[in-house]
Amino acid sequence: MKKTSLTLLATLLVACGGQAPLDKGADKTAEAVAPDAAGTPAPSEAATEAPKKPEDTRVLADSGLGVGGKLRAFQITNCDSGEEYCQVCRYGNSPKIMAVGAVDDADFRNDLQNIDAVVKKYGEDRVKAFGVIAEIEGGKGLTPKENRDELIAEIKKMREELDITIPVVIPTLEENGANEAFDGYYNITKSRTLMFADGRNAVRYSAVAPSDLAELSKAIQEVIGGDAPAEDAAAEPAKG
Repeated sequence: MKKTSLTLLATLLVACGGQAPLDKGADKTAEAVAPDAAGTPAPSEAATEAPKKPEDTRVLADSGLGVGGKLRAFQITNCDSGEEYCQVCRYGNSPKIMAVGAVDDADFRNDLQNIDAVVKKYGEDRVKAFGVIAEIEGGKGLTPKENRDELIAEIKKMREELDITIPVVIPTLEENGANEAFDGYYNITKSRTLMFADGRNAVRYSAVAPSDLAELSKAIQEVIGGDAPAEDAAAEPAKG
């Protein structure tokens, strides 16, 4: 049949309520965009692929974040005031020490005393610090869930007995029964995890159960500059 005849046939079919014949290329295009039973265009193969899980870009140490990692915001409860806020955020662009441990760890209590002494030596206007109490179970540091009121009272008493000025906090328990910003990010596996970050929250010192704080003192000095304190408590052996 000649091309003219095909064109005429198509015209007659449309006029009578029929469907004009499609070429093979048109058939394939129609299949690609054909609606499903609900009238929604069928998704392409690429659109149905599961979203990729974000890459873990954290810099990790044996416990906590390693040098080059970055402190992130997480909500806490101040065990002295009862206030809920983000301690990392509150310290803003100040260099800061974050120490994490178990409330019944006597050596961690010594760490808190020594860190408090470091802050006093360098000046609270130059270096800040806070302690975080976590439950260390099976090599994982988690937000305390049980008997929180009793735990807060115990921590408040401990802080008074240690005679320290730095705040001691616990991660705030959220509606999902955890604190993902702390539990899932900070990689706490052991008590006595110490991290020191500069004003941009980049970790410059990381250690677990240090025998002394000389390396911490060195990292602080590199960040804040200026003259070192006449008596550098950070270079002394930890108490206990």
